[in-house]
Amino acid sequence: MPADPREPKGDFVAVVERVRREITATGEDEVPIPDEYVSPLGPTERDAIMRLLRDGTYRRAAARIGEEDPDVADQ
Repeated sequence: MPADPREPKGDFVAVVERVRREITATGEDEVPIPDEYVSPLGPTERDAIMRLLRDGTYRRAAARIGEEDPDVADQ
């Protein structure tokens, strides 16, 4: 049975658990929220990316890459 791609991989799980323990040890209940993200892309670039997402081009390309290189698909 193939692995569930939504399940985190071993090293990632270990890192997340370590960070959770460290946060708990400091008495902090929450991780601070970083400042608001500001995209470096301008309106033209954002519109182009949104078109690729909406028309399925990105999904098809990602599927093709996953078929051609299963190691990339597992990431």
